[in-house]
Amino acid sequence: MTLRNLIKRAARYRGQLFAISVLALLSSVSMLAIPALAGMLLGDAITGSVMQGGVIAALLVGALLLTTVFTLASNVVTATSSARILADFRCEVFDHLSHLPLEFHDNSRQGDLIALATYEASRLSGFLTSTLANVPAMLATSLGATIALFLIDPMLAFVVPVLVPVFYLALKLLSLRLRKLAMRAREAEAEVYAVAESHLQMLMATKTFATEQEQAARYAEVVEESRRRALAAQHASAAIGPISGLIAGCAAIFIIAAAGTQLSGAQENPAELFAFLFYAALLTRPIGSLSSVYGQWQVAKGTLTRLEQVLQLPEESGYGESGMITEPRGAIAFENVRFSYPGRNGPIRDASLTIAPGEVLALIGENGCGKTTLLKLMLRLYDLESGRITFDGRDITTLDVRSLRRQVGYVPQRALLFNGTVRENLAFGYHGSEAPDFERALSLAQASAFVSALPDGLETVIGDNGVRLSGGQRQRIALARAIIADPPVLVFDEATSMWDLEGEAAFVESCRDALVGRTVLFITHRPASLALADRIVTVEGGECREIRPGPELAEILPIPVDDNSQYGISTGSK
Repeated sequence: MTLRNLIKRAARYRGQLFAISVLALLSSVSMLAIPALAGMLLGDAITGSVMQGGVIAALLVGALLLTTVFTLASNVVTATSSARILADFRCEVFDHLSHLPLEFHDNSRQGDLIALATYEASRLSGFLTSTLANVPAMLATSLGATIALFLIDPMLAFVVPVLVPVFYLALKLLSLRLRKLAMRAREAEAEVYAVAESHLQMLMATKTFATEQEQAARYAEVVEESRRRALAAQHASAAIGPISGLIAGCAAIFIIAAAGTQLSGAQENPAELFAFLFYAALLTRPIGSLSSVYGQWQVAKGTLTRLEQVLQLPEESGYGESGMITEPRGAIAFENVRFSYPGRNGPIRDASLTIAPGEVLALIGENGCGKTTLLKLMLRLYDLESGRITFDGRDITTLDVRSLRRQVGYVPQRALLFNGTVRENLAFGYHGSEAPDFERALSLAQASAFVSALPDGLETVIGDNGVRLSGGQRQRIALARAIIADPPVLVFDEATSMWDLEGEAAFVESCRDALVGRTVLFITHRPASLALADRIVTVEGGECREIRPGPELAEILPIPVDDNSQYGISTGSK
């Protein structure tokens, strides 16, 4: 990403950035008056002009006050604007990540994406407000001080342009590796995020396998690598300002020596020399800052490149399609569907399946055969290689993807809950205009009793992933959430696999009322779920095939035949 692209992206904040630039410019202008006034005050002190000296002293105090006020205002606006830009960038990145295809997320580390939306967005906002917006003021100070030097002593001022190529050469030498070091530091920082997130997600496994020390050692290793890389980049970046300042300081010493030589042979006013040296010293500040800008730009370039790489990725298709679903019935059809994940053999080769409105279908098959993949394809989380899927007779590629997905209530094997109240989790995904009927949904999901018994009822905070609830309670909350959305289609993706046979039977029995009038898809091997099914379809060899109760079903079920009869499943083996 070039500087032009950055400025184009920053155009939406031109008001804030303009305000920062103007205030910084006013501060620079008032500061430029200080050396001249100080020189005049010194001259009056030498000549003994008390009256005129008092006026100049008052003007000098006024210039100092104005410089302070404008600098303070610039700092306040900078902080406010930086916070606003940071919030907007984070929201933009987060929103774009949410709309990228699942395939992108399948091949990305969450730690990298978290770093992108937090750490790198912060670096970008800081560069825009604290660095880029202040460049005009730096240039104005440099130009103003240079003009003042020429007005005071043109011959001596010709020394100043010599600084330019020296500064440029120093910058070029120092920044050769800075961008590469910054990119390596960013990668290491993302690794820290990734390892920390992975550890927290695997905390139960870490404790049960007693690997706390190993995990801590691994985290310490990536943190140390991040520290080393960040330190290398910071050292390279930090060297630019001091070395530039050293060059400027040496130049100032040369100017002082030259001025002293010139004054020794002429009747120059010492006050003019004082002002000249003051302006020369003032000139070193913006030149040093401008040299640091180059180093900061090299660091920011890596961040900007990564941001643009992600933000330029196309969002998943289907948003904004004209096809809205207004009167859903819940009819689903797969017609010669073919799909494979990148780099893997296709789990779905030629699948055809028709599900009638209101039908309860059980989908079974070996692990990895493509059962859940069919669900993802139905929700258009991935695009087909060939074939088509219809909802109520309409090709899903012609439907708005939001409208399509809102027709399906999803109850996964592991309930997807967040750290909020029961009410907030139940309302997640509800898009109705009226207040959701929590009591009805909880009643249908057989969850009213335990929710009422919670310390704060619906307002009870359940923790990350619902950790303060039991597994069965989490599943019932997930079911109630699906019911609140009132979808025509319900999908249970191995939702009963955590229970024993009796627990599963109780859960499924309690779901009967919630299933009435809906198309229901059970992805399962469990007997009680199969007992509710109107049809049982197995996925094998990338195709769908209906099977009927009998020896074939008995071979597929993971429990003894004798245990199936109590759930209403006849295997035909007796």
